[in-house]
Amino acid sequence: MQGCCQSPHTRRCCLVSVGVGAVFLLTGLVVLVAGPGMLEKKILQTMALAPGSDRLQSWLVPPVQAALTGYGFHVTNPEAVMQGEKPVLEEVGPFVYKAVTVKDSVDQDTRKDHLEYNEDGETLTYRPRKFYFLDREQSAGDPDTTFITIPNVPLLTGFKKIRDAGWTKATKVGVIKKTGLGTPFINVSFTGLLWGYHDELPCLSLARPAECGLAEGEVDIFAGDGGDDDEWGDGGDDWKRKKRETGRYKRDAEDESVDLRDADFASMFRPKAEIVDCKCQWGLFRDRNVTLRKPLKIHHGMADLSKKGLVEEFDSSPTMNWWKPGSECDKLGGQDSSTLPPGWERTQSMDMFISLMCRRIKLVYEKDTEHLGLTSYRFIPPPNAMGSHTDPDPAKHNPDNSCFCLKEEGFSCFKSGVFNMEPCKRTPELPLGAPIALSYPHFYEADQSFLDAVEGLKPVKEDHQFYVDVLPEFGFPLAIRPRFQLNAIIRKDEDIDVMSNFVDELVLPFLWAQDGFSEPSEEMASAIKFGLAAPSKLSSIGGGGLLVTGLVMILTGLGWIFWDKRKGEEEVLG
Repeated sequence: MQGCCQSPHTRRCCLVSVGVGAVFLLTGLVVLVAGPGMLEKKILQTMALAPGSDRLQSWLVPPVQAALTGYGFHVTNPEAVMQGEKPVLEEVGPFVYKAVTVKDSVDQDTRKDHLEYNEDGETLTYRPRKFYFLDREQSAGDPDTTFITIPNVPLLTGFKKIRDAGWTKATKVGVIKKTGLGTPFINVSFTGLLWGYHDELPCLSLARPAECGLAEGEVDIFAGDGGDDDEWGDGGDDWKRKKRETGRYKRDAEDESVDLRDADFASMFRPKAEIVDCKCQWGLFRDRNVTLRKPLKIHHGMADLSKKGLVEEFDSSPTMNWWKPGSECDKLGGQDSSTLPPGWERTQSMDMFISLMCRRIKLVYEKDTEHLGLTSYRFIPPPNAMGSHTDPDPAKHNPDNSCFCLKEEGFSCFKSGVFNMEPCKRTPELPLGAPIALSYPHFYEADQSFLDAVEGLKPVKEDHQFYVDVLPEFGFPLAIRPRFQLNAIIRKDEDIDVMSNFVDELVLPFLWAQDGFSEPSEEMASAIKFGLAAPSKLSSIGGGGLLVTGLVMILTGLGWIFWDKRKGEEEVLG
């Protein structure tokens, strides 16, 4: 009787088994060797912001809670400062606001998204909206009842506009002082500073409802100030600690029943200055909550992944239109901080466009950091990022910043570490902008003269440094902390009694804030760890499985063949 493998059909099956097993074996070896690289490439191809992709969804709804954390600077000796003495400051805070950014909100008239892919096949354009919700648990106290004495920015803005008004100056000064709160320092709640308090001056040019009667004064100081999201504008309340009505717009917690993508934005929107119940309300960030921001055109990465997040246009322009025309300072470019390309190296620098700062800023590698078991590269601005082009210190000297200096147009060019924002706050009605300067918190890395001009500041790297911790493989920010300080520029003016005894020029801090987040969420970290481990794990599992399967098939087939041959020989001998 013949063995089973002695039949031609079974013998062919055994040979095929050996052949297929050999293919599986070789395929398994290839997968083990080349699989990780192939899978990594495949994963990187999913990093582009493609329509309908998981990556687009995680960009629209990040798996981490961002927050705006604010601190105020309370001036303890306002009357002495008005007489030329050094300000003594006291930091108050933090006050924490959960920040939700909606990049694809729906236009209530056209029903179209404020995110569209452009016909060039390389870019998309979006207009974000930001929503802020007070996090009382994380805040140090109640911002509604925490009052601070700060510079009266609306008053300083009005005085700046009429500084060279000639023979009409005295009349205009009288109108400004009578209409507004009238003093260089005011006392407001922290909530009022951000979201709104009573001051008639910023509404001087606004049309008043008929039932409110005539507006005081006739001088148009703030005409046409539309309160764009990046306009710091004006600000105020009397420094003699009078608790005025704030008329604020805010919410303590996010109402999850409200779809922030398709809400009634018109009813939620608040301009920077607005007449409410016949009283003018003005707030530093009043128009930043809910407001549709200027359009940003960025590369989505589908055509060239290395360009993902690169800024092409801001407010429909390839230039900023704030600085010297044709200069590097005025050119757009750099990364949109909300999305970065993959594949970062320690030797690279990061060029980032931050509209809030009215400029691009360069960041360089500092060190490796760890977040929830993930290794990231920390990028920080170098010491001369905001260095003056005239600074004699080689570590701070930065000739590339010379095109930010518009001295020939009447703007101050400050020493290293303080950036004059007046030029980027210009409007037709405020040709010299608003008297605001930007720096890092507590004048971190600024010229010593700014610290010497005030008391109460103590710059600390860990608390006040701007940084981005990026996962090098995928380009995901594991932590991002843009930190900035707003300073009022106060200038002596001998023609105005309340300004005549100040020092010649004082850069006075009144608020510092940090945005972003300092740790990824557990969900985000777990997903990243899976993505990092997947190429090697899947290759090991797949390649190992093919390898074992191939070996089993080869050994089984060869075993049957050898058994059949031996059995045949035994039958012949028998």
